[in-house]
Amino acid sequence: MVINYDNLKEIYGEEIIETLNDNIDIVEKNIKTMKELGFEDVEGIFERNVETFLYFPQSFKEKINNLIEKLGSDYVNIIENDVSYLENL
Repeated sequence: MVINYDNLKEIYGEEIIETLNDNIDIVEKNIKTMKELGFEDVEGIFERNVETFLYFPQSFKEKINNLIEKLGSDYVNIIENDVSYLENL
């Protein structure tokens, strides 16, 4: 997975890079969860919604599963086209 850190700095500020580095194990687990759920554009989702990937993995899974339950079987398409659903977790 290739993340554009320059874009992240520009959008979120310099602090986000340090936060990501300090919590890389959490971020990696949450990215893995998204891939396991069938998301194809995890990098794009991550870059547009970094904060969501900083939840502790168990909390992240619970929140994502609750969202999936609300959205139904087309959840991948819905979320990949409108990441604002992740902002409301």
